[in-house]
Parts: sequence; C-alpha cells; structure tokens
Amino acid sequence: MFSEEELQEKRREYSLSVGQFAKLCVTTRDTLRHYYELNILLPWVDPTNGYHYYSASQISSFFFITTMRQAGCSLAEIGNIIHSLSKESIVKLVNARILDLQRELFNINKQIAALHLGMWILGQFENRKPGVPFLSAIPPLSVTKTPIQNRNDSFHTADIAKDISAHLARAAEDETLVTFPSGVTIAYEDLCRGHYAYNNVISLSLLPADGVSKFPLQGQRAVLCYHDHYASDIDRTYARIAAYIKKNRLKACSDLFSVSLINLYDNEKTNHAYYKYLFVCVE
Repeated sequence: MFSEEELQEKRREYSLSVGQFAKLCVTTRDTLRHYYELNILLPWVDPTNGYHYYSASQISSFFFITTMRQAGCSLAEIGNIIHSLSKESIVKLVNARILDLQRELFNINKQIAALHLGMWILGQFENRKPGVPFLSAIPPLSVTKTPIQNRNDSFHTADIAKDISAHLARAAEDETLVTFPSGVTIAYEDLCRGHYAYNNVISLSLLPADGVSKFPLQGQRAVLCYHDHYASDIDRTYARIAAYIKKNRLKACSDLFSVSLINLYDNEKTNHAYYKYLFVCVE
C-alpha cells in the first residue's frame, strides 16, 4: 500500500487520464489499451479508484514505440527491447532496421528513376513524327549491358530469348540493377553497313554509374528517333538514322540503342503494338 504522501507524489507524476494522454499522442484509447495488454506501455493504476493515468514523460516512450513500428519492427520485438532494458539489444535491432530501410529507400529511388526516365523518353517524342531522326541533348545515363552470345543470328527478339533471360537474371541477383527501360544495341559499324544484328541486351538508368555493372553512357547529345507499329519497316528507320549522322557530319560515339517502353500482343497474338525509341550518342 502507498502512504498518503506517496499517493500524492504518484498523482502529481501520473496526472494524465487515458483520454488526455491519447490526445497528446494523437492516438486512440484502443491503441493504448493494446499496448497496456502487451505490457509495453504501462499506466499507473490509482489504487483508490482503479483508474489508469499516464505521465507526460511517457509520451517519449509512446513515440519510440511508434517510430520502431514505422521502421518495421513487430510489437514483440519492441517488447523484448523494453523488457530487457538492454542498450545492446536496442542498438542491434535499430541498426538492423536502418539497413533494411536503406535497402528499401534505394529500391524506391531506383523505381522513381526508372519512371522519370520513361517519362523523359515519352516527352522527347511527343511532338515528333515516327521514323524522322532529330538531334537533342540527353541526360546523364548509365547503361548495363549483357553481351549476346550468338551475334550471327540475332536479328529478332526471338533469336535472343536466352540472352534476355540472362540479363534479367543478373538484375534479379543484383538489386542495384534495373530492368526498365531496357532494349538492345546494334554496333554502329553494323548500322552503317546495314547489318542490323543485335550485340547487347541493355538497361538504362538515371542512377549514377558505378563502374562495375553500370557504366556511363558516352556523350550528352544524341540522334534520336521514334518508331512504332504504325511506322514503316524499322530497317528504313535504322538507315535514316545513319544517313542523318553522316549528312550532318556528326561523330557517333556509341552503338545504336533500341529501347522498348511498350511491346504488347492481344490475347490472340494477332495484333502487335510497340513503341521503340532509337538513339546514337554523338559528338
């Protein structure tokens, strides 16, 4: 039993009703009840009336629990920290969650960068005619390449299915790599001589190059062209790009990149809709 002096001291410290404490913490009475039942945030129970009261100093405890929950910790993990009163257990759990959150943040930024690049590509061709090359500045891009094993027979997507699978497998194993937007390249020498064989499966990204799996794209200008299923034979578009570079006395400093944003068939596989974006970096 508490003495009258001890009761008064407790009442001064634990002066907030459940409703008042919930309001200060911007939470609900049900949440506080749940934490109480789990023994992770305990009010003081006034022995004279059985009412629960909280201390203002417990607000920091509530927001510690909230922060850890938002970081992905379970209530059981939080309970273990609270009950162990161990600095080491707190450091271990928090460091683990920091690593997880950094990984999640990187993946989110990777997805945002992929969408930004897709939108940039769409914007570049908004007022352009299919099959008509033009010169434009391009943003700093990084590229990931997977060489095609059999370049003697790599003229269609079906010819390089295994190479595409290998490229996607690399991305699945390395979380720093992207899979969108992706496409293929044709060596510039082959482009000029009308031999349109693919030599790499590629993915582009706005994320910086690391010199290991992502390498900087050469040049800040490119001859670009838009090609879709409504346009004429894509071989003519290839030829027009090579002719444009030659006519304007530009120096190519990359292969031809053919990037697919959309490539769709209907259920019967009779109608084919696709949008390809072609470019060669130039000086």
